[in-house]
Amino acid sequence: MTIIWTIFLRELRAYFDGALALLIIPTFLGMVGAFSLFFQDIFSAGFVDLRTVFFWMALFFLLLIPALTMRSFAEEARTGTMEMLVTLPISEEQLVLGKFSAALVVVGLALLLSLTYPLSMAQLGDLDWGVVLGGYVGLLSMAGALTAIGIAMSASTSSQVVAFLSALTIGLLPFATGYALGRVPADLLPLVQYLTFEYHFSTLAKGIIDTRSLIFYGSIVGLFLHFAVFRLEQRRLS
Repeated sequence: MTIIWTIFLRELRAYFDGALALLIIPTFLGMVGAFSLFFQDIFSAGFVDLRTVFFWMALFFLLLIPALTMRSFAEEARTGTMEMLVTLPISEEQLVLGKFSAALVVVGLALLLSLTYPLSMAQLGDLDWGVVLGGYVGLLSMAGALTAIGIAMSASTSSQVVAFLSALTIGLLPFATGYALGRVPADLLPLVQYLTFEYHFSTLAKGIIDTRSLIFYGSIVGLFLHFAVFRLEQRRLS
């Protein structure tokens, strides 16, 4: 546990020392606000509703999180420090968990700062805080899944660009599929629907804390973190 904590602190410090987090988080919050206000006016409905804000936050996660995670292992491989790390008495699981936790905390900080949106909207009318809670549970769950995907892709290459594009593509596919369910054959609809990020996120964003959605996102996290460990083991043996 001490080793994971050390790796976590090292990674967290790197995010802020390199100003990556200080650049990405304000950009993320600014884009969510701009798109919510100017491209899909959140006040046009005539009542207080955060579903539009949650949609844009989930969408921009597809860019924010790959940008955060692309350097996790790819930069280590590029600079040669990965060879040093694999010779230390640190397991692949500890490396992956430490880097995953640090990236997720940065995303969590972005979510924490985004609370200014519901707090501001609450001043304009009655806000259903149950829906707000469900929305943030959904965002955090999706963030965990996308972070695990990003870590796995970074562990698979020495190129940050490849890691970013791979994580973006893998995250975008199950998200975009949720908006194309009308074209899916009826026999396959329940299965395809369950495998989409959008379906589970929209369920949680309605204030419905469905354990099936939490299990789904948890399974994605476990699967891709396991894949990241597998890729690092391959690198150690090569």
